[in-house]
Amino acid sequence: MGLRDFLAGEEQTTLTEPVDPRFELPALAVTDETRPTVFERVEGYPDVRAVANTLGSREMIGRALGIQPTEIVEAMGSAMDDPLPVEETADPSFEHVASDPTIDEHVPIPIFYDEHERQYFASSVVIAEDPETGVTNCSFHRMMFDEGNRVVMRLVERHLHDIYTRTEGGLDVAIVMGVHPAVELAAATSFAPEKSELALANRLLDGDLAIADADGIAVPVDAEMVMRATITDERSEEGPFVDLSRTWDRTRQQPVVTVAELYMRPDPYARIIVPGRTEHAHLMGIPQEPRIYRIVENTVPTVENVVLTPGGCSWLHGVVQIDKRTEGDPKNAGMAALAGHPSMKKVTVVDSDIDPADPTAVEWATATRMQPDEDITLIENAKGSSLDPSQDYDRGTLAKWIVDATVPGDRDRADFAEVTVPGAEEIDLEDYR
Repeated sequence: MGLRDFLAGEEQTTLTEPVDPRFELPALAVTDETRPTVFERVEGYPDVRAVANTLGSREMIGRALGIQPTEIVEAMGSAMDDPLPVEETADPSFEHVASDPTIDEHVPIPIFYDEHERQYFASSVVIAEDPETGVTNCSFHRMMFDEGNRVVMRLVERHLHDIYTRTEGGLDVAIVMGVHPAVELAAATSFAPEKSELALANRLLDGDLAIADADGIAVPVDAEMVMRATITDERSEEGPFVDLSRTWDRTRQQPVVTVAELYMRPDPYARIIVPGRTEHAHLMGIPQEPRIYRIVENTVPTVENVVLTPGGCSWLHGVVQIDKRTEGDPKNAGMAALAGHPSMKKVTVVDSDIDPADPTAVEWATATRMQPDEDITLIENAKGSSLDPSQDYDRGTLAKWIVDATVPGDRDRADFAEVTVPGAEEIDLEDYR
């Protein structure tokens, strides 16, 4: 099950005119993020197409996983509990293209923003095998193109970083781009080191993930592009990069990665994720939601859903939906959510009749069910996310708040129910055209 299988079932925006990967392609990609955007012609790359926005909405993600959007948290959580090892192997769909490649001669590497013109891969999934446990690790890492066969990787201190620090003389990895959305979601998940993200993806795909051998490393059999590479001991400046907050991140000294072999499928798709936009936010936020849900559930068993909101960078703001039984439930749920995701600084708690993924519904509940002097809890001098540009950088602290947007317990719920137009949801306007 690969990217092309997913695209075959989705309505797409297909652009046939040539597009420049410098600014033009990203600008077109963010014009409509609600459906996949396919670029049939990329200037300078006659044999390469590009695709963006395969994770552009929760509805699309639900279709990729074969579930309803409201079931994403449950599906991700269940798969994390019971990953399915990948046993099916097959001949790869990709073919060898070049050794020690000048990468940007073969693969379009966009320039997304104009203030600091950096060429970045933002869709790069790095696959490595832990030499001590044999577990295959998959994780997202942005990569800034340097020159020739060199990129500079942002290596966050998680599992791959741990493997890298335990490996002398550089770590051999596979870098894959253009895989099924379920594989991308799995790679974006903070998973237990003893479990493989490929097994998580396989469970999300009901066992339909097959792997191939890429010079000793297992990769999805139908990846659009694969680079066999080494994370070296050399360091170089990486950044600045536009992160989730849609503001410039700082520069850092990060590992240089050298690419030894480049593989591609015939007529490949270059997978494009625009930094700071909706897909980036979904990949960061959605894998966190099951963890938040479980921690809230330990405190308020009637929790029904958790959403990290795109308007809050899918990282800094969240909404918790509960079946409120007692007056203290919303505050307890809010405190548990903040503990479950320490980067979050605002959590809004809503009733069962409010869709936490619908920002209009959440704002309506806040407007009609909440009084600021009674229903906002402020938490001062807390540790938050490094991605929040409003924090006090000298102290490294910020304020957090809980908004109780549930119906007041001492009021009649009927007074707060939304009145709807009868039959409106069942009407198909096409029947009237």
